[in-house]
Amino acid sequence: MRQDGLPPGKETGLPGYLNQITDPVQMQLLGSITVEILRQERRLTRTAICLKLVGRISATLDPKEERHLRALLSMLFNM
Repeated sequence: MRQDGLPPGKETGLPGYLNQITDPVQMQLLGSITVEILRQERRLTRTAICLKLVGRISATLDPKEERHLRALLSMLFNM
């Protein structure tokens, strides 16, 4: 058992979040969000990702894309 109380191999934070994503479409969406954040010279944090996801959810007209974005947002909060 690790000192932080988590079993070995259980990652937390952004690495744990990124390891949950297996769908190629979701990987692509998160990749483009990550690039946007880094191009704005901002830190890549859960908050920054969350804000971008929420912004994209409110702006999209594509129901499939919205489902993928909502799934990513859900994973972010279930870490």
